[in-house]
Amino acid sequence: MGRPKDANPEQTRVTILDAAEDEFAEHGFDGTRMVAIATRAGVTHGLLHYYFDSKDGLYEQVVGRLFRRHLRLFEQLGADGTVILARDLVLKSFDLFWEHPNQVRIMLWEMASGDDRVETAMKDFYDGMARALAALPARAASGEAGKDPRDVYVSILGALVVYFFRDPAIKRLFGENRFTEADRKRRRAHLSALLDSML
Repeated sequence: MGRPKDANPEQTRVTILDAAEDEFAEHGFDGTRMVAIATRAGVTHGLLHYYFDSKDGLYEQVVGRLFRRHLRLFEQLGADGTVILARDLVLKSFDLFWEHPNQVRIMLWEMASGDDRVETAMKDFYDGMARALAALPARAASGEAGKDPRDVYVSILGALVVYFFRDPAIKRLFGENRFTEADRKRRRAHLSALLDSML
């Protein structure tokens, strides 16, 4: 296929990735159709296939882009030699999820499917998370039973991500529009208070 006329190919690629991210987050891999991505991106089906020749390849690019952001967060924490704190890991993860809620939704689709389509991207992410958790100071050894920061992070992970679920019960509790700046501040303050009680 010859190169199509495209005034800004990099922007077109990003637009397609953004549209695909939304579609995969809403419908999962199996429920997403390339024609729906093209429609959402405002491009022709042919132009979509010029940039991404398969749904698998496009999905891998979408997931890789999402999880590289979080991987960079893990790498930045403690990079200056300071001690990584569970509080930092939780609150910075929350901030990242708030900016990119599709990461939570795609991660849940991927975990539920059990497929290995994006094994490399997911492996790098989970390896990075494991390194960050391993670097947390273990307080349980000092006699503070139940207060190992690694356990706290894993326990609070559910509270961290459940807010972003497309779940009728969550919508009834918080309303359809629960992603305002006031909501972010309230939710972050709640997580901070929860951490205070756990650490």
